[in-house]
Amino acid sequence: MAEKDTTVVTTGGGGGSWFLVGALLVIVAVGGYFFLGGDLSGGGKDIDVSIELPKGD
Repeated sequence: MAEKDTTVVTTGGGGGSWFLVGALLVIVAVGGYFFLGGDLSGGGKDIDVSIELPKGD
């Protein structure tokens, strides 16, 4: 009885999964933009911080 050689050929494929990963990255980026208030530079907002120490006797 002769033995059979089996060859498994896989294709590159995976294009759909890379599309899905890219779509998820875009969704996360857009969500982060809106979560940060639509302002990525962080400029235009003035923040004043003042610290007053209690007066001693």
